[in-house]
Amino acid sequence: MSRRITTGLTCAALACSGGAFIAGCGDDDEGSGSAATTEAPASTGEAAAPAAEEGAAIEVSMKGNKFVPETVTAKVGQTVTWTNDDGYPHDVVATDGEDFKSDKFAKGTYDYTLDAAGEIKYVCTLHNGMTGTITATE
Repeated sequence: MSRRITTGLTCAALACSGGAFIAGCGDDDEGSGSAATTEAPASTGEAAAPAAEEGAAIEVSMKGNKFVPETVTAKVGQTVTWTNDDGYPHDVVATDGEDFKSDKFAKGTYDYTLDAAGEIKYVCTLHNGMTGTITATE
């Protein structure tokens, strides 16, 4: 399992990485993560990002104090990338199914590579109600 936070990436750089661009929240701290594939629609009524090619990162945006999409599906070994589009700090902390925790970051991204199949629930500890779910498959 690897975790990484990068800062200073542009929307164009993220879009060119092969996944759909989705924003995140936080400040300039670093962390690491793994890959996932987005397929399920968000429970907020927003559509999920298109499924990424096998091995490609799954993109989740942190925008408006929400994870967008809120629910994604990925394969074990894929990386989920959260991008803060709010411009103020957020973090990504697993609450069930895995054990990862980013630092707070206002710019940049946080990545987590999925280690095992199952459902992973996560939150932003800075914003009540900001939750997400990853379904990791073999």
